[in-house]
Parts: sequence; structure tokens; C-alpha cells
Amino acid sequence: MRSSIHSRRTEHKALGLVLALALGTPLPAVAADATAAAAESQARERFSEGNLAYDLGEFDRALKSFSEAYRLKPLPAFLFNIAQCHRQLKNPSRAAFFYRRYLSLSEGEPANADVVRELIAEMDAQVRVQEAQRRERERFARDRELQRAREQAALAEARANEARLAANSSSAPGRDGASQALAIQVPDASVETEAGASKPWTRRWYVWAGVGAAALLAGGAVWLATAPEPRDTTLGTVGR
Repeated sequence: MRSSIHSRRTEHKALGLVLALALGTPLPAVAADATAAAAESQARERFSEGNLAYDLGEFDRALKSFSEAYRLKPLPAFLFNIAQCHRQLKNPSRAAFFYRRYLSLSEGEPANADVVRELIAEMDAQVRVQEAQRRERERFARDRELQRAREQAALAEARANEARLAANSSSAPGRDGASQALAIQVPDASVETEAGASKPWTRRWYVWAGVGAAALLAGGAVWLATAPEPRDTTLGTVGR
């Protein structure tokens, strides 16, 4: 049984060898051609999928399909399609890269070379605009952070000033202390005033002192008016 199976395998190998010799192609070359044909068939499928996705505006999916097609069969035309997808996805730097690779790897100058060069110039201009916008965003972010830091510093300084004022008011007599001192002095004056006001005016010493002084002045004035002429106060001489 085993010998018959072994003989059949040997016959198949011999038949394959005879067929290869008849075609004039070595067996490894036949296998390589089969692999290349399968890769080309798959590349065509990915290419068709990429075109359909591109027509539908599904540029991410189209980019993936064209990239897989190029891996299966690295044709420069796929690089142009990949560049087109990046252009639609607003990736000018990547688009310019693949446009340049397309021109570099194409055999001779492709028919659309002038259009591709215009697209490269357009992508380079967009790269410069994006770079300027990026720098502007970074500058705006730095200015905003600086402004925020200044506001925080001002707030911290204001809080520190409030804390110092609170500490000074608690440790040194201020307006409240002066008000308390005034409040202590005012009741004494009001008590004295009320005590003086409770006595009748006839019992106030300063009233009688004023009356006495007025009487002395009046008496002096009467005496001056009625007094006789002044006399000679000299005694003369003894021998006279």
C-alpha cells in the first residue's frame, strides 16, 4: 500500500518536472509568477476599492486602500493617488512628499508632471501658512499664560495687603480704639453736666462768686463818686 502511494507521488513530481521542462521555465520561476499574479490581482482590488472610496469622499479609507495596493505592487501611480488623498485630508506636508516621490520614481516624466509640480507648490504654500498659524497659536497661548500669571500675582498681592492691614488693625489702636476712648470720656462730661443741671442756680458757687464780684465793683464805684476831696497828708515841719 505504502509503495503504491510513494510511486504515485513520484509520478506526480516527475510529471511536474516534465511539464516545467517542456515549458522551458524552472519551477521556482513558475511559483514566483503565480505569487506575482496573485499580488497584482489583490492590488487591482485595493485600487478599485480606493477609487470607489475616493469618489464617495471617504478619503481615509481611500488612503488605506491605495497604500495597501502600493505594498502589493509598488507602482508610482499609486503614490500619486496617495498624495491626492493627503491633499483632501488637509495634510499638505504629506501630500507634497508623495507628489515628489511620484515624480522621482516614475519612468521618465509623467504626462501630468506640470500639474503635479503646481500641486507641490500649492502644498508647500499651505505648509508655510500652517506653520505661521501654529506659531501664532503658540504665541497666543504664551501670552494667555503670562496674563493669567500676572492676574494670579496681583490677586496674591491684594490678599497679602489685606492680611497685613488686618494684622496692623488688631495690633495697634486704630479708629475703633479712638472711638472707645471717646465713648469713655463722653459719659463723664454728660454726668457732670447732668449733675450740675440737677442743682438749682441759687446753689451754684460760681453764680454767687459772680454776684460778689459785681457787688464789689459797684461799691467801689459809689465810694469814688461820694468821697471828699483828697487832703494833704504831709505833717509839715516841727519848728513852724
